[in-house]
Amino acid sequence: MSLLQTENLSYIYGEGTPFCVTALDKVNIEIEKGEIVAVIGHTGSGKSTLMQQLNGLLKPTSGRVLIDGEDIRSSKAKTLETRFRVGLCFQYPEYQLFENTVYEDIAFGPKNMGLTEAEVDKRVRDAAKYVGIPEVAFKTHPFDLSGGEKRRVAIAGVISMEPEVLILDEPTSGLDPKGREQILSLIKNYRDRTGKTVVIVSHSMNDVAKIASKVIVMYNSKVLMTGTVDEVFEQSEKLTEIGLSVPQITEVFAKLHAKGYPVSEKVYTVEQAYLEIKRVLTGGEANA
Repeated sequence: MSLLQTENLSYIYGEGTPFCVTALDKVNIEIEKGEIVAVIGHTGSGKSTLMQQLNGLLKPTSGRVLIDGEDIRSSKAKTLETRFRVGLCFQYPEYQLFENTVYEDIAFGPKNMGLTEAEVDKRVRDAAKYVGIPEVAFKTHPFDLSGGEKRRVAIAGVISMEPEVLILDEPTSGLDPKGREQILSLIKNYRDRTGKTVVIVSHSMNDVAKIASKVIVMYNSKVLMTGTVDEVFEQSEKLTEIGLSVPQITEVFAKLHAKGYPVSEKVYTVEQAYLEIKRVLTGGEANA
């Protein structure tokens, strides 16, 4: 049984009005425990709406969201429970940061879980340490932080609730290369150390290739394809047709392969590129 799944999930904004828009159209996905799942698609494809459905923030127009096989809308208590089990970090941290200090922001979720003051304090300090926020910053107003620091505080606020599923909507958007690498490393280390499930929405194919174990491609409110990084990025022509792309390094190796160089086309990261070039130079066997 999947940890989290949807069954014919549909959602219509402005239903019953002349301005109605179908954001999700009979979407069926399955997310297993411990996976890092990347959801990709052009703007308006339904990615963010799907994330808010998984967290229970939006109620389906039709269909269901299931966690451990149970409908998250089966009762108000179940919906509330789901919001703690499936933590959502929005794309823009300023939407999620509203307290007067960094400490209070990180503590907001645990406090609402009814935990003791001592347990709340422990979770705040553990989460802050995990994302690299020093204790000297606890009394700082969140809006005095840099973009990357805000992003880390927002993630810490979700992590402090210790959710089974961590959802991150465009976690590296707007960050410089160093900030992007820090956030990606944080996400991967979080999954590796805790075994928790992570779902990220991303426009960056490079980011997806680096950390995802499964990719879900959204197009026109539907799931166009699902598979491993290899299975999805091998269909580069189909991705291009819907306005997406493969990682830049993949395009380079595809062109080299087309020109007759004995390199694999299944190269998606700089690390893989290094190993492939090393293989060619040393006369090793080609990757499958």
